[in-house]
Amino acid sequence: MNLYPLKFTPILKPKIWGHESWQLSAYGDSISVVENGYLAGNDLNELVEVYMGELVGDHVFEHFGGLFPLLFKFIETNANLSVQVHPGDEVALERHGSLGKDEMWYVIRSKPHAQLILGLTEDIDREILSNRLRTKNFNSLLNKVEVAPGDVALIPHGLVHALRENVYVAEIQETSDLTYRLHDYDRIGADGKPRELHIEQAMEVMDYRRHTQALVDYRPVMNGAANLAENEHFTTNLLCFDRKIGRDYAPLDSFVVYMCVGGAAEVETEEGSVLLSESETLLLPASIDEVFLTPRTKEVRLLEVYVP
Repeated sequence: MNLYPLKFTPILKPKIWGHESWQLSAYGDSISVVENGYLAGNDLNELVEVYMGELVGDHVFEHFGGLFPLLFKFIETNANLSVQVHPGDEVALERHGSLGKDEMWYVIRSKPHAQLILGLTEDIDREILSNRLRTKNFNSLLNKVEVAPGDVALIPHGLVHALRENVYVAEIQETSDLTYRLHDYDRIGADGKPRELHIEQAMEVMDYRRHTQALVDYRPVMNGAANLAENEHFTTNLLCFDRKIGRDYAPLDSFVVYMCVGGAAEVETEEGSVLLSESETLLLPASIDEVFLTPRTKEVRLLEVYVP
């Protein structure tokens, strides 16, 4: 039997600052399980092992083997996350035997004046940072950016960053959970102890330069695609449509993931169709070349993600 559009059961993760829903994951013991069709009950690792390039694309399988390379989440915050930084692939592999963590956020909802932390307000060095952390005078170094629905932030490894309270975002990242915390507001964890910081590790991998490009500059294209992110790990486009549109994935040689960030749509292929609503995610195997998207609400917004 042929592969078809795959939905997975979300993995819900309560956090001290809000909650995450891991929509599509092959990380650690958080492995997504299919919930629709004849493959229901199979997990993502099993699918990659059996279907290989037919599922993920030949070039993706050749490069990553049995590892599904991307992780997809929806995140809602009611408090500030820790100020953190992620290592790149080289350091992550050497220290942790893992991929690094480049990621992006798409803001689905936010309250007025909600903010993200994206980089530093000035060029500094390790000594300045160390002094600011020791004297608890770190906050003024952080570049705080007000956001609204539709805003997009790219977070390459090394960039100091944090989600702050009152935002709901879609997150796309490498398959990794490596986070070095620089600052965590002296919070106490579930074990009753202050949450662990990773200051030395963070200072070894962070970018000390002032960050000037805070948010992605783009314009939605009605009944078309607007590019939001393009790096070595993933390409992300925003699809906006209020009528039926088609997408041709034959040239990609990659799986495609849809994250619905507004409205609802029928996703139709030769191998079956499925309804995709806001805050749901769908995996299109690489063997599927042609897709038709029909709105079931006045307007639909989907994030379209694949490996370049």
